[in-house]
Parts: sequence; C-alpha cells; structure tokens
Amino acid sequence: MLEGVSGLLIYLSLKLTGYTVWSYVGLRCFDPKRTNLAFRALGRGLGRLVLGWMSGVFVAPFALMAVGANHLPLFYFTALAAVRWFEWGVIQLSIPFPENGVSVFFNGGSQPGRLWRIAGILVSYMADAPFLIQEGGFPQGRLFC
Repeated sequence: MLEGVSGLLIYLSLKLTGYTVWSYVGLRCFDPKRTNLAFRALGRGLGRLVLGWMSGVFVAPFALMAVGANHLPLFYFTALAAVRWFEWGVIQLSIPFPENGVSVFFNGGSQPGRLWRIAGILVSYMADAPFLIQEGGFPQGRLFC
C-alpha cells in the first residue's frame, strides 16, 4: 500500500499536511493578527516540502555512506535532525517571530521559537513513521527530509 506511485502520493500528502498544520500553528502563535492564515500556512507547508527535497539531494551522498557503513539509524536520528532544524529555521524566518534575524536561524531565538522548531522536527519524523513501520526498519531507497 505504501509503495509505488500511490505510496509516494501518500508520503507527500502526509508530509504536506504535517508541514502545513505545523506552519499554521506557528503563524497562529507568533503572527495571529494576520489574515488568511490557512493560505499562508499552505504556502509555508509547500515551501517546507520543497526544502526537504532540496536537502534530500544534498544529504543523499551522506545517507548512502551511512547505508554502506550500516549506520543509517544513527544518520537518521542525528544528521537528519540537524538538517531538519535548519529547514524549519527557514520557515521560522518566514514567520514574523518577536525576534528574527540570522542568529535566530541558527539558535531558534527564544524558548518558544526553539520549542516550535523542535516540535516541527518531530512532525517531520512522524510523517516518516508509517513507512518506517511498514518496512520494519529503514527503507534503503527513500530520502527522508
């Protein structure tokens, strides 16, 4: 059920839904006076999905090395968490947080900003969960971002 074209569509739908919902939460919490939050969240969700694809291309060689060294779980929960931190950082910079700037990109700004980003990383991992469960481990051919 989670393989082939239908599996890819389900995967992308899970990712886009999670990213859009979490972007909505960020907008609602940190920029509540704006209008059209759902539309703005969808744009950020799509942006986060594209960032994930781009990051996936750049980290693919490292993922392949991790597979070759039989360290894919270590890569998945360390290096990929760091990549996701910066992906959500881009989205965070697109939301008018009380504090914004280059340093926020690296450290998440305030405690609420850091917590929002950490939860965003968890959203990213949760969207991968059905595929990890079905495979009984880490699939070798799918780039998770």
